[in-house]
Parts: sequence; structure tokens; C-alpha cells
Amino acid sequence: MRKITIAVVGPADSVQLISEVAKEYSEKIDIMALTYKVAEEVPTILAAHNGLPDGWLFSGKVPYSHAIAANIIKQPMLSIPHAGSSLYRVLLEIANQEKLDVNRISFDMVSEKDIAETLSDLEVPLDPIRTFDCEGIVSAADMTEYHYQLWKSGKTKLAVTSFYSTYYALKDRGIPVFRIRPLRSNVRTALDMAYQMVEAVKFKSSQISIQQIVIDDYAGVIRDASSTYEVKRLEAKLYPLLIQYTEMVQGSIDIHGPGHYTIYSTRGAVEEVTQGFTVVPIQEQLTQLLSVPVSGGIGFGPTAHAAEKNAYKALGFARHTGKGHWMVVLDEGTVLGPLSSDTYLKYSLRPDASLSQCLAKQLQISVTTMNRLLASLDKLDTETIGADELATPLSITPRSARRLLGILVEHGLAEVSHEEALYKGRPRKIYRLLVDKIVQKHGSL
Repeated sequence: MRKITIAVVGPADSVQLISEVAKEYSEKIDIMALTYKVAEEVPTILAAHNGLPDGWLFSGKVPYSHAIAANIIKQPMLSIPHAGSSLYRVLLEIANQEKLDVNRISFDMVSEKDIAETLSDLEVPLDPIRTFDCEGIVSAADMTEYHYQLWKSGKTKLAVTSFYSTYYALKDRGIPVFRIRPLRSNVRTALDMAYQMVEAVKFKSSQISIQQIVIDDYAGVIRDASSTYEVKRLEAKLYPLLIQYTEMVQGSIDIHGPGHYTIYSTRGAVEEVTQGFTVVPIQEQLTQLLSVPVSGGIGFGPTAHAAEKNAYKALGFARHTGKGHWMVVLDEGTVLGPLSSDTYLKYSLRPDASLSQCLAKQLQISVTTMNRLLASLDKLDTETIGADELATPLSITPRSARRLLGILVEHGLAEVSHEEALYKGRPRKIYRLLVDKIVQKHGSL
């Protein structure tokens, strides 16, 4: 069994509890205990330990919200929920120690729904429910003031908080306060989930990556060259760039044939170097140093055969979109690209995407074109468009784009906005895509 390291972030007492429970998982999990006094320290903790653990476990919603806002961590992150059994425990503590009416309690970082459901299960009515819950960051000082003002006005007699520093600040003011902390059962569930998440990410990262990179229209390059030496000089300029890129992705490179190269690597390395499959890191050098375009297809899969198959699919899509483009096909059939392009799209190849398949059948177009159209809607700055502009993101000819726009008009999903006069020839039609209707029709099938 593979052993992983999980960083646990939270107040000292919560981290201690999680670390104690984690001893039950000592064969597969090592704990990195990271504590804070105030949650505002979380970004500093993350920055100091970024890249060291395989995953991160936060003691609750408060430190987790700070981690999300910091946007530093790339590893899997998980927080321990404070609803359900944790809420039951604190209410039981209150009942045993304070004998207090639950209608005189203020809560924070617990939703009104969770409180209502918990008390409904206990057959205890609560009206009104006083809770301060939000998805973003809120300071402990603001939360302390929230509870204090309710107590001071006589609306509450007791506070229940998820904030470590709020708990002690209210105690110092003499206000009865209880703190929601994780239960051992919740910790066990979270540790199991954290392990599974890390394993899933590691599996993805270790997937085989195969890239097929070609000089576009190599036969034409040879035909137009003044001599074979000119072609060799071109290849001599390209190869060092590909060596540089291969080193970046920690892979190996083979010359597949004249003007054709294959690079072997792993998904994790390629994803990092291409910034999440969005850019070609050597695109600028390729453009500056070479007089001909170079296209690339990047494929992933659990086996070399699957990765190679996807790489050739990606190369086919790249060539279909034009010269000098790079595309990606993921193992689950998602297409990304062109990389380093304003027309970058993400869509699925899966023919079993039932909604897209039904709409594509009605419009008499391919599922792939349908998925490209849906993906393109988010990229359009305007709802009015001509056939030439629509053809580019869909990787089809202007003639095919005009046919598609005509079909959309027939089905009430587009309309002719106006005609645009040209210097020569007939005026071209400009269409208004009825985006809301297209999306609505797609979702209602």
C-alpha cells in the first residue's frame, strides 16, 4: 500500500485530535501537523509548506475558506464538516451543562438548513434561527462582534462558534460559549476521502502522455526547398527546441520519421508545463525561428496504446483547425485547444452525451460539432455573428457554417439580424444566435 503525507491545518486542539485519529491509518498516511492561533495565518502556512504534502485536510470551514481564497495549493484539499453529528454533540453539551432554551443560541458557519434539520430530528422547535453563515472569508473579530451584539441585546444567552479565537474572546467577555469541533467519526471519514483523492490525482498524474509533433505540409516543404540541405537546416532548428520542451516535461523523444517527432512523458509533467493544457511553452520560439508551422497532438491514457490513439486524434483535430496548432485529447474523451490560442475550447467527443446527441440529431449535425458550438457560446463576445466568424471556433468551412446557421434559423435558435455590404459580391448575412434558447433546448431534451 502506497503511503502518503497529509497536512492537517487548524487550531491546536483540533489538529491534535485529528493526529490522534490518524494513528489508526499509520500504514498509509503520515500527518504533517500545522497549527494556527488565528485563521488569518492560513495563507502563510500554505506558502511555507506548499508542495511538501500530497494533500491538505482542514479542521473546518474557516481555515478551508482561507485556503480557497489564497489560491496557492494545487494538491487535493478537504475540510471536515461541522454539521450533523458535530452539531448534535455541541447541543448535547449545552443541554447537559446549561439547561438552556435552544431559542436563545447564536451560531456561526453552520447553515440554517443544517440547524433546522438537526433540531427537527431531535423534535426541538427553534424560531428564529440565528446563524451567521457565508462561503467567503469572515474575520474572527467580526464573528465575535456578531455574537456579542446578540448577547448584549438580550436576544441570546449563549453562542456556538467554529472560530478558535472567537471562542476565547467571548469567554474573556464572560459570555457563555461553546465551540463546534470535529468528531472522531468525521475525522475518519475525512481521512479516508483524503487518501482516495490523493490516490486518484496520483493515478491521473502518472498516466502515459504521448505527443505527436509534425512539420505541417512536409511534402510541400521539400517540394519548395531549393535543396535537401535547406530541409535539413529547418529540421536542425526544430530539433533543439523539441529537446528543450522534452526536458521540460521530463520525457524522451524519438524521431518518428521525416518531419515527425514523438515525445513520451507523463500527464502530471505535461499538465504543469502547459499550465493546465492551455499553452505551448515553446510557441514563441517556434514562430520566431521557423519559417514553417509545426502542429502537435497530445494524448493521454492508462496504456501506451490508448495514449497514442488519443495523440493521433489530437493531431487530427489540430490539423483540421489550421496550421501550427496544438490540441489535447484526455483519456475520458475531452478535447482541449488549440493551445496558446484565442479560439481555445473544451468539448467532449463522447457520442453517449445524450443531450448533445439528441440536439445534434435534430439539427442534423455531428455530436462533435454540437459540442463545439455549445463550448463556443461561452467564448463569443457578441450574439451576432457571420459564417466566417463562426467557422473558426468550430473548425469548419465558412460554407458549412452558413449551412449550420441556416439550420439554427429553421429551428428557431437563430435569426437573421441584418445584411452587411461587401466591396464585391452579394451582401453577407449576419445572424443573431439565440443563446438562451439554444442552452434551454439543450437542457430540456
